[in-house]
Amino acid sequence: MAGSQRAVLSGVKVIFGIILSLIFYGLIIFAVSRLCVQMYDFGYQIFGNVTADEAPGTDVDFTVNEGEATMSVASRLEYNRIIVNKYSFYLRAQINAHGGSHAAIIPGTYELNTSMNYEEILDVITNNVSGQEEETQ
Repeated sequence: MAGSQRAVLSGVKVIFGIILSLIFYGLIIFAVSRLCVQMYDFGYQIFGNVTADEAPGTDVDFTVNEGEATMSVASRLEYNRIIVNKYSFYLRAQINAHGGSHAAIIPGTYELNTSMNYEEILDVITNNVSGQEEETQ
């Protein structure tokens, strides 16, 4: 009888070990897949055509202050729901600034829209194109 109990106990240990291994590897696969999805989304936010809202969106007056850092501008854009993610916008602005496609952010008051993508927003706040109102001093 003791031999059969040991065999059953040994079988239970094996089954329990297999179940724990399956749970562990399942969690690893789930975590890696979530990480991949999040990294893809973040990459798409940087290089894709991401907008905070569908067209027509909402017009928002946005002021860039003299000497304001790019991350501060990105944070306020996110706070005002003009962009989706301040970090992806900041990286997009840095890539564009170092790639030569945009100049520095120009202080002023701009009319932005929540349906504008990052490229359109950067066009407005760096090139001083349509939508800027002259700042009164």
